[in-house]
Amino acid sequence: MAELAVNGATIAYDDVGTGDPAFVFIHGWLSNRSVWRLQVADLSRDLRCLNVDLRGSGDSSRIPPFDAATAVEDVAAVIRHAGVAPAVIVGHSFGSLVALLLNYRHPELVLGVAMGDPPLTAASAGRLGDAVAMVSEAGSMEVMRPLVESFFAASTPAEVRREVSEMALATPVDVAAGMLSNAEVFRDQMTELIQAADLKPFMAIWAATPRGNPEALRERTRFLRQEPVAEAGHFFQLDRPELTNALLRAFVDDVRRDPRLASSQAERGS
Repeated sequence: MAELAVNGATIAYDDVGTGDPAFVFIHGWLSNRSVWRLQVADLSRDLRCLNVDLRGSGDSSRIPPFDAATAVEDVAAVIRHAGVAPAVIVGHSFGSLVALLLNYRHPELVLGVAMGDPPLTAASAGRLGDAVAMVSEAGSMEVMRPLVESFFAASTPAEVRREVSEMALATPVDVAAGMLSNAEVFRDQMTELIQAADLKPFMAIWAATPRGNPEALRERTRFLRQEPVAEAGHFFQLDRPELTNALLRAFVDDVRRDPRLASSQAERGS
């Protein structure tokens, strides 16, 4: 495990493997970098992989603020420190929103964006604040148990259910509320965030019951690759790791073959 001091906090991350392009993995709400461990173990055989704990999660220090804008700057600092830019950014759930915002604010760091079951519908409608109000008023993560139960498909293995439930419900209330605070940027700028990502290789991996609307997303993009993972819950990367790994390897092929990237690299070299 590596660590980097960023704006008063210590950000923990794994940095393993070699090879270009590098992957940067961002976990979602109520989780930590362990949710991407099976992908990192496989993909790092051929490519460099950075797997980041957002502040307040996993091994990163619990120093506020925890919101998406702060997460973007923390991840950007890790990318610059590691010298892997531009990298392929892979986000799960809330981490997908962080990936979109990272690309929008620091496009030079991002080669392409892969979103994992992103909550685009709730974010666009401004509903992320509902969860903030619930956990803050209750002072306990127990009110999120019904949401956590909805993360699972019928075929989700018992060990995955247990792991995700324990991880999610053990999230400190201030971290959980803080991560979804100041989420107006997603309500107000989602169109711009999607359009910016669509200028580069762009993929969405969806659970069997998606947290967003794949059809609506298709209507807003030109080059998006969408991949449903049958019989998988929200944590599809734990439910179906081999398929997830294959999809991410296919996305690397998309990145390497994308003529838009070749053109931009040629322009930088001229």
